[in-house]
Amino acid sequence: MDETDTQGLIGDLLRIGTIASVDLADATATVQAGDVASPPLPWMEWAGAFRTWSPPSVGEQVLLICPEGDIAAAVILRGLYSDARPAPASDENPSLHGPGGLVITLTPDGLQITAPGGLSIEGDVSITGTLTASDDVIGGGISLKTHPHSGVQPGGGQSGGPVG
Repeated sequence: MDETDTQGLIGDLLRIGTIASVDLADATATVQAGDVASPPLPWMEWAGAFRTWSPPSVGEQVLLICPEGDIAAAVILRGLYSDARPAPASDENPSLHGPGGLVITLTPDGLQITAPGGLSIEGDVSITGTLTASDDVIGGGISLKTHPHSGVQPGGGQSGGPVG
């Protein structure tokens, strides 16, 4: 490009394109920006004390930030909705939408997690308030709903604690 072409140089600083391929091991992706294909480039992610891992998807629309117009030194800025990947919600509640129907939403009533495949928590859990389950609660293999109590006669008496 002619270095006296100021408009062209400025236009090369920022380029809109789509993710063409992703290398998870190297945390890089290639971008197709018009008729120009980028080399493998890093994408922007939270990378401080709190880090995230959310690789881009092939076809995702992105913005390339190209210092001095050099696409080989570019960084991928993500987060552009497109016709192929529209906004996943249209309300005021912040939410995170993942594959398989995962949705984490912050509502005025609290945090709502929809995990169609189930939710697994590793580590201790402490709850201040009420835990409500629509089906059953199982602790140590003992069902709260269906566990038996031995040595109890029908009538007005109360049983002791659950027995495994």
